[in-house]
Amino acid sequence: MSDIQFVEVDSSKIQSDLINSFEEALGETLYPSDERRIFLQQEVQVIVGLKNDINDSAKQNLLRYARGQYLEALGEPSRTERLPAQRAKAPFKYSLSELQTFDVLIPKGSRVSPDGELYFETIADAIVKAGTKDIETVIIATDSGEKYNDFEIGQIKILVDPIPYVESGINTGISFGGADIEDDDRYRERIRLAPESFSTTGPEGAYKYYAKSADLSISDVAVTSPSPGVVRLTVLCKDGAIPQQGMLDKVLSICSDRSVRPLTDKVEVGPPSIKTYDITLTYYLDREYATQEGLYRQAIEGENGAIKNYISWQQECLGRDISVDELRYKIQDAAVYYDSNNIKHTAVRRVQITLPIATIVGETEVAKVGLVSVVYGGLE
Repeated sequence: MSDIQFVEVDSSKIQSDLINSFEEALGETLYPSDERRIFLQQEVQVIVGLKNDINDSAKQNLLRYARGQYLEALGEPSRTERLPAQRAKAPFKYSLSELQTFDVLIPKGSRVSPDGELYFETIADAIVKAGTKDIETVIIATDSGEKYNDFEIGQIKILVDPIPYVESGINTGISFGGADIEDDDRYRERIRLAPESFSTTGPEGAYKYYAKSADLSISDVAVTSPSPGVVRLTVLCKDGAIPQQGMLDKVLSICSDRSVRPLTDKVEVGPPSIKTYDITLTYYLDREYATQEGLYRQAIEGENGAIKNYISWQQECLGRDISVDELRYKIQDAAVYYDSNNIKHTAVRRVQITLPIATIVGETEVAKVGLVSVVYGGLE
């Protein structure tokens, strides 16, 4: 899709037109050393800046380019609001030190923590009945954000607020549902899908719109019909995470509402199937760039390197085929340099990839990495 420019921004042409206009008005030539010409040349960058501002302002009226409050204004006609930040939740069990002959109250707002830095609190009063030792309740993060997600079972166990007779507590499920405020790219996609929701969720795009509106953590949705009258929504979360049951229930509740779904549709919601692949490869660098060997190796194997980037790319959406070519490209692109003519080259001499092999991934599947073996073969 071509870039739209409402006004032309060509600094060379602006300078030429500006000088020509002044020469015509003055009736004389402005030579390179003329201070008036130098002054006009200095004004070119101001004019370029103004034209760029004009272009940017005009682009804020287009969905493709709009951002921030301007994007929110474009969402108003379809009643598509930006999703707010969300707080993570988790099931939690309190245990008494011993059985009591009376009820023990766990007050609403009692705080617990996994690390002493992030905090969760009980969403309601919970009562341990006389003669029992445990009570299951639900805790919610004290603040919103993704950083409260994915605490494993038993990881949230620090009792911040002491409660009489209570000895311990642990989360009995993984924390989920926390999200930062919806970013522009995701919000833009929902606005684009919004018109498909005007009838009901019958069209594929409408189901995707309502499913993605259920939770900010949802990054992709596949809509299939395994049998007549049955609509199955396969949900994938951000960064390739598999959704928890609570999130699936949330999507089901929204998409199966009678005001949303067609009367004849039976909606099912589930996680994707996982297609596992391994990475086994050896790569070699060009000996002419031995002085940058460490830098290039880090760019390929490091924490934010090509291998990690490929793994993230492969699992970020449903139905993305396992691509050997993409892996090779990311490795080569991580070690790029430019010659004197500004032509792009790679310092990777060759890459021998044993695994993965090119594999088709179904529309309700997500590719997840298994074993990773990346060997540096040296300089050639």
